[in-house]
Amino acid sequence: MKRLLPFLFVLIAGTVNGQSLKDLLFSGKMKNDSNTVHRKGEDLKDKVDTSTKKPAPAPIVNPVAGTPVPGSTGKDSLLAKAPEVVAVDSAFVGNPAAPVAAPAAVSVTKDNNRLWKEFVDTVISTIKTEAAQNKKFKKGDYTVMVDYTINTDGTVTVGNIYVSPENDFLQLQLKERLNIDTPKLNPVMSSSGTARKTNKRYTVVITK
Repeated sequence: MKRLLPFLFVLIAGTVNGQSLKDLLFSGKMKNDSNTVHRKGEDLKDKVDTSTKKPAPAPIVNPVAGTPVPGSTGKDSLLAKAPEVVAVDSAFVGNPAAPVAAPAAVSVTKDNNRLWKEFVDTVISTIKTEAAQNKKFKKGDYTVMVDYTINTDGTVTVGNIYVSPENDFLQLQLKERLNIDTPKLNPVMSSSGTARKTNKRYTVVITK
């Protein structure tokens, strides 16, 4: 009997220690990794340190447009909007801040008429200066009609020249000088878009 007493004593002590440890664990005294004791019935939210907040993930920026993609984060970057394709107008290259106006349509007929008039006026002015004292070129008004052809390449062929009242000297002078340094005009285009030969007549009054 005396031999059993030490064994019973050890058994009772172990049972008491185990029971005490169990009571400590489930009575609310439980230590966590942060040295904070949580008691039974306490709200764990009161133990959370809210003084330091984790920064929100930076939004994904569209590489072309330069604006954040709505609803995108570092975790859902695969859902980011695809880069936008921006069309660049070549007219703005070199000075994008200043829009370039569309070129005005060129009137070929108006341009040809202006070039031909300037040429004929120069010829008439030269004739009047050089023949001012010529008795064959009498004072008065002379109506001059010049037929000419605009070829498909823009060159000009001078045709008949009519002077009224008739004056052989003036007619000869005009024929010679109108065939010197004759300007090249713009080819006249047909409705199908091809250049065509065009016959024209120009009328001017020469006064001496």
